[in-house]
Amino acid sequence: MEKRFFLAAVLSLGVLFVFQGFFNPTKDATTVNSMKIQQQFAEKTGSSELQTTLNPAIEPVKQPLAFIEKTVVLENKLYRVDVTNKGANVSTIFLKQYDYVFPAKHIATFDAFDNLPFDLDLIQKNKIRGVCQIGSWLIQKDITLNDNFTINISFLIKNIVQSGQTFLSKHTNILIDLEKIDKHNALAQIKPNTSDYSLLEYAVKTDKNIIRKNNATNFNEKWNIQKDVNIEWVSFRDKYFAIIVQPQEVETNYNVEYLSSKEIGLKALYAAQVFSPEQSKAYSYTVFAGPQQLDLLKNADKSFDQVMVFSDWGWLDAIAKVIHWTLGYIHKVVPSWGLCIIFISLLVYGAMYPLTLKGLLSMKKLQALQPKMKELQVKYKDNQEKLSKEIMELYRINQVNPLGGCLPMLLQMPIFVGLYQVLWRSIYFRGESFLWIKDLSLPDHTFKLPVTIPFLGEYINILPIVMVLIMGVQQKMNIQTSAGTEEQVAQQKMMAIMMPVLIGFIFYNMASGLNLYFVIFYTLSTLSQWHISKGSKAVV
Repeated sequence: MEKRFFLAAVLSLGVLFVFQGFFNPTKDATTVNSMKIQQQFAEKTGSSELQTTLNPAIEPVKQPLAFIEKTVVLENKLYRVDVTNKGANVSTIFLKQYDYVFPAKHIATFDAFDNLPFDLDLIQKNKIRGVCQIGSWLIQKDITLNDNFTINISFLIKNIVQSGQTFLSKHTNILIDLEKIDKHNALAQIKPNTSDYSLLEYAVKTDKNIIRKNNATNFNEKWNIQKDVNIEWVSFRDKYFAIIVQPQEVETNYNVEYLSSKEIGLKALYAAQVFSPEQSKAYSYTVFAGPQQLDLLKNADKSFDQVMVFSDWGWLDAIAKVIHWTLGYIHKVVPSWGLCIIFISLLVYGAMYPLTLKGLLSMKKLQALQPKMKELQVKYKDNQEKLSKEIMELYRINQVNPLGGCLPMLLQMPIFVGLYQVLWRSIYFRGESFLWIKDLSLPDHTFKLPVTIPFLGEYINILPIVMVLIMGVQQKMNIQTSAGTEEQVAQQKMMAIMMPVLIGFIFYNMASGLNLYFVIFYTLSTLSQWHISKGSKAVV
């Protein structure tokens, strides 16, 4: 998605540049053949995935031959969470305020327990306990929903026989299930923006760095990965939301396991644990499941904000986060997010105006040289090499830099790209209305057309059309101040038509909040250019 950011940035700024310049058996005396127990378990539950060392004298608790899977609903003011008695696993996390289903399941679970039948007890509306006894083991799993966008999940595993046992199982932090996105969109009649899928990303924070993988979609066997690292937390995020699983005990052997084109498992492994008779051990996890908002992430854990990045380039990400923080601060005073966008447009434009002014004055100097330029073009029309030399000499004598209008704009590009990413990806604008705009995170669909226009769609969007018109006016002004040969001027006239249209196509179906910013930006830029062309050096 970073390429898309820079493509739009380069094209948009190009206008200004050009025209403004798991369990394993032990081998001690207590080790016996566990195949019998595993076979018994398979007969009772239809699964053969339990792998553990069991004492044959201890039979598994009798379970119904026909296991019926059931779901219990946990709920608080933030979440509605489905928990199945199969493994006591989380199957769905629904975020009420945002009408959002996380594309994840089997959160913080041991693979060896996945298919075991658990007895579920709803202790409170927001807390559930699952208990299962199988062979030598008693397993208790607690899930609690909190009011700060976190979920606590804990296991208590106990060896209930009078002999030592070894516990070793893969651990699934998150099982990514993209089918949940498709199902939720279909039920809510949401037409997904295919470009948003490029923002799907998983990350693994180790004791040394953060391993990131974006474009996390269309999985295949090439996604299988295994690395011997110590894991602090694992996450998965999309455009607006993130789920993070943090074990309280260090995990090892980071493992991505391909399951299907829509599913991969983010897994790990604990060191083998030898349980003495009657010994128990607790495993605890903190799960953040909420919007990508810096204050919420830091409130859950001081390191969770690292999941939220706007760019792989650290300096650009830092700029974007400053802009993101500033927007949040402005909103404490200005309650409308639409007005916040306008305010930050004015703020950023004002901060960058000295550079803009320098570029415009340079363009004005070029305009003043137009008569002499035309004389040279007539005089040396048959000698382009000589014409180029004379023009450069004219620039030197009059202390004019032909790139003077472009360089100031180039220096503003990091700010431009940072704003682009924040306005396009920030949770702040999701579902927020302004004037005729129903949702600042979506295109400003004003009315529906009877037909679908290729590349544009079936709606009229006002803001990108207004932006194109303002850019058209600006380009007309640019042509009047352009310098160069007749051929170059002719090319500039053609580009003056093509560039606004091209930018309009690119931005037509982008978020209305982003387009609102650019309407303000180009309006201010055009007014500045008009006043400079009239001899004023300041914006009214």
